[in-house]
Amino acid sequence: MRLFRKQTGFSPMDYFIRLKVQNACRELDLTDKLIYEIADGLGFTDCYYFSRMFKKIMGVSPRTYRKRKENHYSQEGNS
Repeated sequence: MRLFRKQTGFSPMDYFIRLKVQNACRELDLTDKLIYEIADGLGFTDCYYFSRMFKKIMGVSPRTYRKRKENHYSQEGNS
């Protein structure tokens, strides 16, 4: 476990959660799935826990993340 932390900078569990959040970002960017559907698909049985972990890692909630992306894409279309 020390080698893993030394190589990645994270504990195995933290790294695994970060991978899940990275996949959630992809889902939020590319699909219209509801947040609870994304959470469930990634193995989070508690949507609120998923949202807390997402915000802890990304700095914003999944909903805010999606809205920011949507606003960014709509502004690009108006330019």
